[in-house]
Amino acid sequence: MDTTTYPMTIGQLSVYRDVERMAPERLWEANLQPLVWDVRVECGVEDVWRALGDLAMRHESLRTNYVVDESGAPLQFLAAQDAKEVLDRVERGVADVAELPALMTAKSQEVLDIHHGIPWRAWVFTEDGAPKHVLCIVHHIAADGAASLIMQDDFHALLAGEELPPPSGQPIAMALDQQGAGAHRLRAAERHWRRTLEAAPRRPAVAELTDMMQGAILTTGIPLEDLHASAARLEVSVSTVVLAAYYHAVREVMGSSAALILMVSANRFDSVLAGVVTSLTQWAPILLDFDGGETLPELVAKVHGKALTGLKNGICDPDAVLRFREEYFEQAEPPVDQGYNLNTILAPPGFAPRPEQRPSAIEFAPPARNFGPGFYLIVRGIDTVDCIVRHNRPDLDQETVRRFLESLQRTLLEIAGLEAID
Repeated sequence: MDTTTYPMTIGQLSVYRDVERMAPERLWEANLQPLVWDVRVECGVEDVWRALGDLAMRHESLRTNYVVDESGAPLQFLAAQDAKEVLDRVERGVADVAELPALMTAKSQEVLDIHHGIPWRAWVFTEDGAPKHVLCIVHHIAADGAASLIMQDDFHALLAGEELPPPSGQPIAMALDQQGAGAHRLRAAERHWRRTLEAAPRRPAVAELTDMMQGAILTTGIPLEDLHASAARLEVSVSTVVLAAYYHAVREVMGSSAALILMVSANRFDSVLAGVVTSLTQWAPILLDFDGGETLPELVAKVHGKALTGLKNGICDPDAVLRFREEYFEQAEPPVDQGYNLNTILAPPGFAPRPEQRPSAIEFAPPARNFGPGFYLIVRGIDTVDCIVRHNRPDLDQETVRRFLESLQRTLLEIAGLEAID
């Protein structure tokens, strides 16, 4: 077998470094959420396996393994050369459709071996012998959220026997570019990180992180289509609208105009990157500091400009980021506050019909995952919007988190042009 090695991409290395820091009993958290695809054509189980094998041959990351050599260099190599080898080695099975919920839970909490195995697993669920659904669980190093949508579309096309154009890019070629002609972008991103952390707020004396994560969920009841419409009127993305509301809530509750916000960037602005199945997501640092005298539309516009600068520098060497984190978050005196992380996972306009607005609610419960940033807001939605918080900041008690979520709710309602309902 050809095991020629190549550098990892910056996105792959970001995930790899996260995995290295995770406790063995939490390694399952490195997996993506389970992907469940409906089978839309009449076919047999073997047809599904054929389509999945072809999918792995189409996208290199679905048959790639990772290694750090004796010199410490992080490397990748193609671990399977044809679809037969992929299907011989991948963990897979067939089950009745009634077993889907149980298997989805169990198999999403089992570690995937990215050093020696195929970095995904799959089950075909049948009803009366015919395939109805496919459960595919992919390691985050092989595919991020945007890549999972590409995989889904390609799987349906391959299963239907459609001809697909070649993918727009592959991780190995991307890694070679990042180490060569594109290296100047990495240096620019490092300068952005350093400038941002130099100017970021310092940590309050009581703000040492704890080991215990706390969690809360805000069910906003706000139709996502209303937020998309408001974003369009303001000539920004819905992610910018959410970022502005997030900053406004942090500023209001924490009593400081300055906030370091680290926003997940999909890094798919370039058409060449848009269709690559790999992990491209990284944290993009954004320092927001406005005096509060602006109107909400003015705040959104200001946040939009800052966000573009941060996202433009979203691809940064994770080893450099680790050095910056150590220098500013641990060694500086006083240390920089670790800030507030944001991940926006919202369906595009028109993805789902607009529902009626629903009442809002806040619920506190321990989070399912106990690993990650000190304050992490995940905003997700298909038809309505939910906001999930998990944090381990001792300067935020439950009542403060409640006030933060209530502020977030008020701002999102105002942006969407809605009134609160009981």
